[in-house]
This record gives sequence, structure tokens and C-alpha cells, in this order.
Amino acid sequence: MTPTVCEIWNVLSKWAPPELAESWDNTGLQVGDPDAPVQRLMVALDATENVLEAASEQKAEMVLTHHPLLFRPVSSLDISKQLPRLLAGFLRKKIALAAAHTNLDSTVGGVSDLLAIALGLSDVKPLHTSEPNPPSVGLGRIGNLPYCCKLSEIMLKVSSMLRNPGLLVVGHPEQMITRVALCGGSGSDLWPMAVDEDADLFLSAEIKHHIAREAEQMGKAIIDAGHFYTEWPVVPAMAEYMKQQASDEGWDLKVDIFDDERSPFGLWINKNVKTGEFVPGARPLLSINTSFF
Repeated sequence: MTPTVCEIWNVLSKWAPPELAESWDNTGLQVGDPDAPVQRLMVALDATENVLEAASEQKAEMVLTHHPLLFRPVSSLDISKQLPRLLAGFLRKKIALAAAHTNLDSTVGGVSDLLAIALGLSDVKPLHTSEPNPPSVGLGRIGNLPYCCKLSEIMLKVSSMLRNPGLLVVGHPEQMITRVALCGGSGSDLWPMAVDEDADLFLSAEIKHHIAREAEQMGKAIIDAGHFYTEWPVVPAMAEYMKQQASDEGWDLKVDIFDDERSPFGLWINKNVKTGEFVPGARPLLSINTSFF
């Protein structure tokens, strides 16, 4: 049995209900026909020209991403501009595009839960919840390490598991850490909740300067591990979930991960005045546990 675009979205919505999305977000079908049949699905973090090209080459009828392509109203369909050109590309190639964003951040087993699992946190709960959602879902996570350890140990673990060689860190490497707050992606807005929950460390991305300075003054640690790196682990999780659901539903559906997705940021390491080393953007390994499904 071949599923439709709508049926695939409905199945994903059982894991990440759309009602969990923030009010400013734009989840769901971005481009395409909800009734179109889908035999091949590609999963990625971002909808890009490279993703569209790969989906077309592999004859995928649908792409599922974490980040929405459409956030604001489109005022022009001038295809000399990047966004309209990409939208037109999906339409021309008859490839549907859907996105699960903050609903996938908030749900159990979503973006932040995967990081909490990878760090081995216990007694995990959301950093921020909102009515009428149940207390088990919400943005960010807070939990306890299995034992007190040095900040340098966590830095090494985070850098290794996310394959990001360039972490931005507030705190001393010898600082002892027991309680960790985290948020995959841009998490500055959750910093006050991390403080309220008495976290020793806040792991997230795109941390604002004034927050870093406040953490420094408070003796708290921060690891900014990059937006892409802290969110990409949800891509293989989405793929695994869809494979299991396809099997349960008896669907004839092949699920692929876009294999060439990397962080858009490289890292320039200045070894001395005259020379340096450039490390291209990478991506995390496919090793984070997805046992929530």
C-alpha cells in the first residue's frame, strides 16, 4: 500500500503533534499536493537546493525537514530570488515538502530529549512547559548527570558525539558539573529557566553575549555547540520513526536520509600569525539512541 503526503504527515503528527508548535512557527505541509502518493521519502534538517536535487535524483516524492522553508509570507514569486526559486523547484519536480519544527522540539523523544539521552541525564523534564500541554512535553530539558564530572569531560563528550571541533564555552575546564540544562538549536530564551532550575551547565546554541557574560558572573557554565550540530541528531530519529511506522502500516515506503548535509559553518583555527587551519563543517554520527519509538 502506498501512502499519501497527508498520511505521512498524519503519522508523524502522532509523535510530534502540531498543537505542540509555538504560535510563531510554521509546521506542516510547505509545498505540494497532500493527496499525492509517496513511495520514497527523504529526511533532512533543512530544505536546500542540494536536498531538492538529491530528492529528484533518487525519485523521492516527498521531503521531510525539521526547519520550515516558509516562515514569513512570500511577497513575490520572482524566481531570480533564492526562496521563490526553491519553492518553484519543488513544485516543478512534483516533490512535496513538509516540516516538523517546534512540535518536534517539544515532544517526548524529540530534539532536546535526544541530547539528554546522549549525555546520560536522569530525572529529565522540560525546561519550559505551557498550558494546556502535559508536563512531559515542552522546550528544552533539565536533568542530572550520573556522576559529578569536570566541564572538560563534558566538552570532550559533546565535541566527539556531535563531531563539532569548535565549541564556544563559558566556564573553567576544571569546573564540576552535576546538573545540566539543554536545548537543541537556538536556546538563549531558555537561559532564565536553566538558572531557576539551578543548572550548573547550559548546553545549547546561538547564545547571546549578555547571557554568556551573566553566566560568567554567576559561575555557571555554558557550551554553545552550534545550531546545526545540536539539532541534526533528530534527522536519523525522524527517519527511523518513519521506517517503523511504514512497517506498522504496511506501507510500500522507502526512507532515506540526505547524506551530504553538513553544518554551513566551517572553523578557522589561527595557529600563528601567518598560517592557520580551516576545518569544514561536519555533522553528528548516527549513534544517538532512539528507543522512545
